Amino acid sequence: MLPFQKKKWIVATNNINLSIKDGEFFGLLGPNGAGKTTLVKLLCCLVIPNSGTAQVFGHDILKEEAEVKKLVGLVTADERSFYWRLSGRENLQFHAALYHLKKNQADKRINELLDMLEMSDKADIRFQNYSTGMRQKMAIARGLLTGPRILFVDEPTRSLDPVSARNVRQFFKERVSGMGSTVVLATHNLNEAEQLCDRLAIIAHGQVKALGSVPELRSVFQTKESCELKVGHFSENLLPLIHSIEGVIDCHLKSKQNGFSNLELRITNRASVLPRVMEVMVNNGIQIYDCKTRDLPLDEIFINALHSSKEVTE
Repeated sequence: MLPFQKKKWIVATNNINLSIKDGEFFGLLGPNGAGKTTLVKLLCCLVIPNSGTAQVFGHDILKEEAEVKKLVGLVTADERSFYWRLSGRENLQFHAALYHLKKNQADKRINELLDMLEMSDKADIRFQNYSTGMRQKMAIARGLLTGPRILFVDEPTRSLDPVSARNVRQFFKERVSGMGSTVVLATHNLNEAEQLCDRLAIIAHGQVKALGSVPELRSVFQTKESCELKVGHFSENLLPLIHSIEGVIDCHLKSKQNGFSNLELRITNRASVLPRVMEVMVNNGIQIYDCKTRDLPLDEIFINALHSSKEVTE
């Protein structure tokens, strides 16, 4: 007989305080288990918080649940929420009935969404015979049925192949954003978040670690940058001197062609370090023809934010 083990509670969200602007594309970015899906379910009134509350366009999720549900839509990759023996159209008709849409209104809306998602010719196929990408399109159509003021989207490209994932992202960027709805995207896909979101909240262990636009997050958490210089009359004897400049992490000759040298530098604090590098070069007779700085990938910003005590908040 196994010894009795006391149930261990896990805090899914902890003192999260967010203000999302009407009409913006907002991202909840975090690793698996960060609390993103729980937060989305709370705001959609699918689970009840142990403490605290939230408002959706001024309506309290605890006291005005019915009003909140009229305003929100949810897109999730959970295929179990569909009836597999029904066709795609029948699934949408069923969910339209749950939303109390009149039949004529529902049929018109369903046809519009099927056409928008290029699913009109596949609408009467059983859901169980759809590909993963087609099922995700049906999930999007269901989330948009009522024309919600705020659409919550939870991991929309999970399990999709690269082409299908790109098409889904493009649809949200070009079509959904143009509808005027507020969109809240929960994802751990860094590229997806950077492509789609106006602002991001980086979440870990149920807490917001950072909040802001990608440029704002870079300005705080980007500790290193890459820089490429195209110069003339360069001597490799100068490399140790450049390395000695405070803030220069690395400097090496990348290529040399037609009298020009291409140098690649990795530096911190661009504003102070780069002018000093150029000053040293000019004082040693080096001619500078071009300077290009490259932002580091968002994943480095993300990791720095998760492990930093700094905050970006508005």
